[in-house]
Amino acid sequence: MHHRARAGYNLSFTRPVADMPRPLTETRPSLPSRWYYDPAHYQLELESIWYKDWVCVGRTDAIKNTGDFFTARIGDQNIIVARGSDGEIRAWHNTCRHRGSVLCTKASGHFRSGRIICPYHTWTYALDGNLVATPGRFETDDFDPADFSLYAVHADTWQGFIFISLADKPATGLDDFLGDEKEHLANWPLADMRSVYQETILVNCNWKIFWENYSECYHCPRVHPELGRIMPVYRKAVFDDADLPGWQPRFDGDRGRGRVGPGMRTWTLDGTSSLPPLEGPTEDERDAGVAFTSITGSMYIHGHPDYARSLRIMPSGPEQIEIVVDWLLPDSIGDVNADIIEQITGLARLVIMQDAKACELNQQGLHSMRFDQGVLVPQEYALWDFHQWLRTRLGIPADTWTARTLA
Repeated sequence: MHHRARAGYNLSFTRPVADMPRPLTETRPSLPSRWYYDPAHYQLELESIWYKDWVCVGRTDAIKNTGDFFTARIGDQNIIVARGSDGEIRAWHNTCRHRGSVLCTKASGHFRSGRIICPYHTWTYALDGNLVATPGRFETDDFDPADFSLYAVHADTWQGFIFISLADKPATGLDDFLGDEKEHLANWPLADMRSVYQETILVNCNWKIFWENYSECYHCPRVHPELGRIMPVYRKAVFDDADLPGWQPRFDGDRGRGRVGPGMRTWTLDGTSSLPPLEGPTEDERDAGVAFTSITGSMYIHGHPDYARSLRIMPSGPEQIEIVVDWLLPDSIGDVNADIIEQITGLARLVIMQDAKACELNQQGLHSMRFDQGVLVPQEYALWDFHQWLRTRLGIPADTWTARTLA
């Protein structure tokens, strides 16, 4: 989505960003075009990344009460996320242990009487996933309900966001997985905020196309003129002043990061806001107008002086993703009227639509029989880092990374 992927792709798969020139000092090859549409390669990425990593699937405020649930899909895996009678959030595969029927057919709802009931043969589960009833089943000595609990999925939370991992044993806990990324918005009261508006959008592109678009601003001057009025440095095709040739720090500690322009306060269509400032961010963070937390490939969060916004990416096929965008305001703000919703969503909704169109055009063009592989220019350094992360996760030898063709 046009905003720099932040430092440190997570876990032991990470190559420190300090090892990466910023910007690049030479062109680099992009990924093979078939990686963006080949079904077999898509399945490899699901199994190597999406079915192993922690992936955000929603907010805790979506399931406030005992028995509240929603379903989520990662690739072709359908998951139930629910709040138990003990207040804990749990997740399971949306699959009955009898003969594999889907259990929940609704996107969200409430389990009445604290029971999850299969719509096929009425096998019934408690909110801890245990099988508690099998109506109409003839008794046999060899049947033990304890052997047929729902297939559990690892679930954890951070700052009001719910993450799940489909791995049998995740490589690390959620806190370590998030690493330094969780510090970028440490001063924002995310845990005490709620989603006041949500939008779900299908985009016909591979998940990597969308993440690459988020990771560079080379396209910003042409695609996002409205955003460039709020963030002047974006008009120069970079995210930060530090990316410009010849940039020098103006004072001790100057990191040269992109900031809102003079007279601008936040990311709205006119750069102004009628909302009070959030409690927590420092004066410098407020003056910058935006801070980012990025979770490689699957999610990013923008913190602004007056609101926050998260965007989640879910692959639904080799050439399609579902993005879910939540705009967050503090619980304490009370009722939110339509004018406020329009104010905080207007710019982002425009930018998302601009990006979606660009990503779909990119996806379509990759099918040219003549196009095997593209080229990364200097300010696309974050894409090169992302591509290295991806190749590492897929087990591709490092000595092949700079080859012009990577099978």
